[in-house]
Amino acid sequence: MKVAGKDQTISGETFEILRAQILAGDIAPGSKIKTQEVAQRMGVSLGALREALPQLIAEGLVVVEAHRGYTVTPLSIEDLLDLTRVRTEVEVLCLTWSMQLGQLEWESEVIAASHRLAKTFRAADRVAVSPAWIAAHDIYHTALASACGSPRLLLIRKQLYELSERYRKMESAIARQRDPDDEHKRITEAAIERNIPVATQLLSSHIERTTENIVKMMRKKVLEAARTGPPRLQGRKSSARTARHPKRGSSAR
Repeated sequence: MKVAGKDQTISGETFEILRAQILAGDIAPGSKIKTQEVAQRMGVSLGALREALPQLIAEGLVVVEAHRGYTVTPLSIEDLLDLTRVRTEVEVLCLTWSMQLGQLEWESEVIAASHRLAKTFRAADRVAVSPAWIAAHDIYHTALASACGSPRLLLIRKQLYELSERYRKMESAIARQRDPDDEHKRITEAAIERNIPVATQLLSSHIERTTENIVKMMRKKVLEAARTGPPRLQGRKSSARTARHPKRGSSAR
């Protein structure tokens, strides 16, 4: 017997799992989503998967093209720059309103999140960022925005932040002259002092600096790919040459 609401629950769980995998980079940007294979791998029906996909499309994580099916949204410099421009405006607005409306509880939350972030192991060689640091970083930026007083604005902010995290996975190295801990400390101090011009400028620069690093990495990869060129097809020329000039005595009899 069909249980009411069961299909909706399964499709909701399917959406959450796929969403988490895409945001974490477990499903690579630009990869094709083969619905039959994905449904089998997840142990869900095609119907549940098809109900989940429109939600991923609505969040900008998946695109669909006629005759080509579903694809994880590719990453691009143009998209990153646009995302950064919009996200910066939203983050600054959230912080401004939080500084105007936030009470002692908000200050305590920001200070605690800043302390946790500073004490969380980032990466020994600054090549890969630890999952614990990523989580603490999320908590910190969420705390800065938390007292803005607008649930709708916070929802938009959360979506933009998560989309930007897809690009953070590409930041394989941070410039040696950059000190993220100091950046966070200065933002925290200005926010607690309710210095809106300084705090918002520091936050904007913090976000934009990360984007600049990622853009450099993306452009570097493009140049490296251009120098390398397409992979050579070994044996094709020699095979063709053999076909045109067969060895003596090898003709068919």
